[in-house]
Amino acid sequence: MGVEVEAVTRPVQLGEGPHWSPREQALYYVDIFKQDVHRYHPASDTHSKLHIEGGPVTLVVPHTSKPNTLIVSVGRSLAAVTWPDPTRDLTISTFTTLATVEPGLPGNRFNDGKCDDLGRLWAGTMGATDVPDNPSPHQGSLYTLGSTGAAMVLDKVSISNGLAWSEDNHTFYYVDTAEYKVEAFTCDFTKAQINERRTILDYRTAGLYPSFPDGLTIDTKGRLWVACFGAGKIHCIDPQSRQIVDSVDLPTSNITSVCWGGANLDELYVTTTQKGLTAAQLKAQPSAGAVFRVAGVGARGRPPKDCCIALPA
Repeated sequence: MGVEVEAVTRPVQLGEGPHWSPREQALYYVDIFKQDVHRYHPASDTHSKLHIEGGPVTLVVPHTSKPNTLIVSVGRSLAAVTWPDPTRDLTISTFTTLATVEPGLPGNRFNDGKCDDLGRLWAGTMGATDVPDNPSPHQGSLYTLGSTGAAMVLDKVSISNGLAWSEDNHTFYYVDTAEYKVEAFTCDFTKAQINERRTILDYRTAGLYPSFPDGLTIDTKGRLWVACFGAGKIHCIDPQSRQIVDSVDLPTSNITSVCWGGANLDELYVTTTQKGLTAAQLKAQPSAGAVFRVAGVGARGRPPKDCCIALPA
């Protein structure tokens, strides 16, 4: 049948952080600077939005045991928010802060985040910086969220992005976008520690510059599916050969992240952005900022994990 690419939502400004909920059979994602969490339910083709006052919202993960509760970022904080009816639009200004980091760096904010197989949230920060220009590098860090707050896992990060773990949890995959690399670390999963950093694919030496890696996910064969910002592609990378073994073209250039979804976890849901596009490019790419569903890639993912952190009573 071949690969099928379909826009399934209306465009937003900066779509990011897709997370598929197997329990709800719904996709959550964010519009960062609009401070919105979006929910798309494919079976009913319905869409709802939670607006959160307080700062950029860059990640969203449902909580495992508290109904209608989401773990989100709000600026430099990680927080729990309640959305009483996720099928209806709502604006909130109150939330439960679980951790705040980097008080001496008020220009920083959280960026990408994801839960591991134990339901621990790993989330990284970034400074007021961008690529290809990076005037203030190494202002961010990568953290894990626990009951006593956030613990640093990696420092001197510029733009913390895609995260994934191998099936045996011995390898942690990571993107610092300003490094233009997809990287791997040896992971001590019990202690939530990483070391032995190495490069899987350098986008500059691979001839992919000035496009760069953004969010990513992993399939059941251990291959990485990486959003390539600026190239309108999802790259499938084999970590063993360190080669791009497949790719998917999308009708807009600035691809931000990707996750597995659908009843069989064999569809890719892809977030995109209008950010960085000129007026002429936006006219030529009317679906920029939409979420795309990609079917027929011949791969599937493992069930994503919700967050299990103990919440205050």
